[in-house]
Amino acid sequence: MCLTPEYTRYFRGLTRNNRRAWYHAHKAEYDEHVRRPFEELVEEMIHRIGGVEPAVRGLSAHDTVFRLARDIRFTKDKTPYKLFSAAAIAPGGRKQSRAPGFYFEIGAKRIGIAGGIYQPDKETLLRIRRAIARRGEELERLLAARTFRRVYGELQGERNIRLPPEFAPVAARHPLVAHRQFYFWVEYTGKPRDVMADFLMRHYRAGWPVSAWLAGAVAG
Repeated sequence: MCLTPEYTRYFRGLTRNNRRAWYHAHKAEYDEHVRRPFEELVEEMIHRIGGVEPAVRGLSAHDTVFRLARDIRFTKDKTPYKLFSAAAIAPGGRKQSRAPGFYFEIGAKRIGIAGGIYQPDKETLLRIRRAIARRGEELERLLAARTFRRVYGELQGERNIRLPPEFAPVAARHPLVAHRQFYFWVEYTGKPRDVMADFLMRHYRAGWPVSAWLAGAVAG
């Protein structure tokens, strides 16, 4: 599955005309050249990832694709639409926050790919930190692997300056325990039609060992 030049053309138009009137006037174009091809790509990715992670096999594009409309309630930027299509493939779908997932977004000139856990809840964060305290060297080794570093560089996310007393002594041995987000991200500039399932799967496999470690940590 490969996206077409019309996909790029639509988002270029939306970039210049990010208004509800323009969106509704071009709704048929969006459905034909953006929504449907992107959903087909997502379905293909669910099928492929399902071969590695059985927990995602029952998902569909409906469960994983984000709405194009932006949530503008708490932001100064009131433009109504995102300038990319995005999906998060994880057990439970795009709303899952307790399990690692595989995320990608594709716009007219930019492609973003990520994995890991972006916003763990309190219990999930506690479980990950306890796993780091017990066997943080395993996670460090996975993050230092050549393929992971070549594709993603390093683990990203916000960190706590102050840690709960339980973890303060751990920080000297395993600084990763200070993280409160555990995700990895890479961004490209390029043509969306160059993004195919093979391209995305190479990124998924590069990050899978880290995501698998995080899944094990959350499961206890």
